[in-house]
Amino acid sequence: MNPNKNYIGAGLIAAAIILFWSLALPFYHDVSDLDAAIRERDNLLKSRSAIVANIKTLNLEYQKRISEITKLSTIVPSKKSVAEILSAVNDLSTKSGIELFSSSIIGQKASDANTNPYNLLPVEIGLTGNYLGLINFLGALERNLRLVDITSVDAAVGLGNTSVLNFIVKGNAYYLK
Repeated sequence: MNPNKNYIGAGLIAAAIILFWSLALPFYHDVSDLDAAIRERDNLLKSRSAIVANIKTLNLEYQKRISEITKLSTIVPSKKSVAEILSAVNDLSTKSGIELFSSSIIGQKASDANTNPYNLLPVEIGLTGNYLGLINFLGALERNLRLVDITSVDAAVGLGNTSVLNFIVKGNAYYLK
């Protein structure tokens, strides 16, 4: 054998190893990195699929309970509606046979605003009538869709007529923050 052939063969083998080392090995490392990225993306896809499935389940539950949610939003509305409250009080007093002579909405106290998960709308209602009319008014207010807590009821004899009483009813209506 010719020593040049051996050197040429060894040189070609060395060149092949160097080319493999410089070209193929970085590609192998890139493929390994891509494999890790594919696994990470697969986990992300699975978590997003789980989130979408949970959203669909939540939407189905929402659709099942839409009537309850609507009723709750009527009881505790999302915004302050002074006109709606005053209109309801006027309507209830007329139906109860008691006369509404004053009504006022007092702003919420700053100290109450931070402690409650909802906003209070303090209401003061002045009524004139008899005791039975007041009982009917309070019963109608209790059956009303809008949630109102009565905090106090003050009564005084009306001027000139002892059968007519003046009532001051204080309470709180609620709306969401």
